[in-house]
Amino acid sequence: MRAISFSTAALVSLLLTSGADAKGPALAVQLTKNDIDLAARTISFRLNRPAESAELTLLDEAGNQVAERVEVYGGAPAGTVLTISWPELPKNVENYRIDLKFSDIDDFWVGLSICRFQGYIPHEEVVFESGKWEIRPQERSKLDEATPRIIEMVKRSKACDDQGNALYVAGYTDTVGSLADNRELSRKRARAIAEYLLAGGLAKKKISVYVRGFGEEVLAVSTGDSVDEERNRRADYIVSNFPPALPGPGAWVRVQ
Repeated sequence: MRAISFSTAALVSLLLTSGADAKGPALAVQLTKNDIDLAARTISFRLNRPAESAELTLLDEAGNQVAERVEVYGGAPAGTVLTISWPELPKNVENYRIDLKFSDIDDFWVGLSICRFQGYIPHEEVVFESGKWEIRPQERSKLDEATPRIIEMVKRSKACDDQGNALYVAGYTDTVGSLADNRELSRKRARAIAEYLLAGGLAKKKISVYVRGFGEEVLAVSTGDSVDEERNRRADYIVSNFPPALPGPGAWVRVQ
């Protein structure tokens, strides 16, 4: 079994260590990071030889088995796009490892592991002036306190995946203002936080940072329109080796 990290979308080929046999080349499985849909709990792949089956075992962070699945493909031709999925996990299982074993019709097999890590950073919210996104001097200490927590979480995540880890900053607003303006405001505030954190130590540690603005469309506290609610003016700091699959508009954009 071999662990693999997906820091790029390059094609991944894993060869069976026993080598080729008289019937053709060594068995290999091909997939990219884009073939792994953690939100839908599905992995797509291709084998270079007729496929017989795939076995999936999912382990939590402590190494306990929480799910398993076997799919049989009955000799599906080489190059066929195949899938394997797993059931919905208990809510307390946030980080996990997926062990996979792919077999062809001649009983050759190849295995790999996929690791998923996601950790939220506890922090005190930066308070911005109304309609603005500049970080005021009196608010900087909040980000200074969050920086070592982020670095420590990234270190922890490296036990799962030592290449694909990054910080994701999600910005949100209350319902004062227009939908479009709040989307843009939340994005700018998230970017301001990200840039401060990078300058404050994350860039030196070579930690990539992504931002996304959700505006007023994902409220922490449900309110009507034009309601000044402090609890909705917030940001999430998430360390993950996959882009967090959060509901809402827009896409993650890399700052560095």
